[in-house]
Amino acid sequence: MRILVIGAAGVVGSALVRRFMEMGMDTKCMDVCRFDEAWRLSGVDCRSSYAWKASNDLVRDDLEGVDVVLDCGLGVADRPMGTSSPSYAMAANLSPSLRILEVARRMDPAAITIIYPSSFNTLYGYPPGSTYLPEMPPNPSSVYGWTKAAVESLYMTYHKAHGVSCVVTRVGSGYGFRMRSDEFPAQLALGVLAGREITVRSPQARRLWTYGEDIVDFYARLVVDLRQYVGRTIHCAGNVGDRIVTNMELAGIVAEFGDGRSRIREGPYEPGEMVDGKPVSFEIGGSSPLWKPRFTLEEGMRRTFDWFRENLSRYS
Repeated sequence: MRILVIGAAGVVGSALVRRFMEMGMDTKCMDVCRFDEAWRLSGVDCRSSYAWKASNDLVRDDLEGVDVVLDCGLGVADRPMGTSSPSYAMAANLSPSLRILEVARRMDPAAITIIYPSSFNTLYGYPPGSTYLPEMPPNPSSVYGWTKAAVESLYMTYHKAHGVSCVVTRVGSGYGFRMRSDEFPAQLALGVLAGREITVRSPQARRLWTYGEDIVDFYARLVVDLRQYVGRTIHCAGNVGDRIVTNMELAGIVAEFGDGRSRIREGPYEPGEMVDGKPVSFEIGGSSPLWKPRFTLEEGMRRTFDWFRENLSRYS
């Protein structure tokens, strides 16, 4: 099996490249970072199969001989432009996916299976207190969530109308090694390590956090038995016990890993984090049989915090 990982220099993409290569799979890589600048791929022998280009520049040659495309190249949720600018969110999410689908359609559409990692928490803006079930349709409450839902529909439309083999996966709020510094768990870890005051955005909004190694395990299982999931939407969101916490509760968990110097205070709410005047809150009532998390929320956060402490120089 030959896999093309788009966004290979990112957090999830780089972890998947490592896992697929450990599994003996022929792995191609693509990202907008030059390989020499892709520090998350340090120690990975993929220079000869690495393409420095954007998804919008993907061409037929990039997909020749490829069996699976895993598009991890879209990660703008925690950057200000990703949550506040409709035009930026549209360009970052819809346009690259359309390019990938169009190139695949013009080849043998059934020969290549495209996996689209969508979002879990940003898709559901149901009234606070709702119980999430896998069969529930998206109901986003933010521009970013709307673009994710739109891309899901785009993939399923290409599957039905053009026979392109597609699988949509809804990933929980991910965290773990090599995170971007602008993502919330990374901000908490870096703030606690520096002993500075931490302002918690959307303080009472609740999220289902998902540890990176559990996400990688999920995709490793998925690609081995991929054909049976074509045309389906499956979920990889949660932790052992499916503990859902407010952002303030998460800040308290991470603060306990430090030396107690950090003060935590509530900040403003971001777009989409309030529904009917109340912070986003939900329970989870189902998942996919492929989803088998190994880590509790506390275990994953502790491992992530320890990694940041050991690699602090990368973020200074």
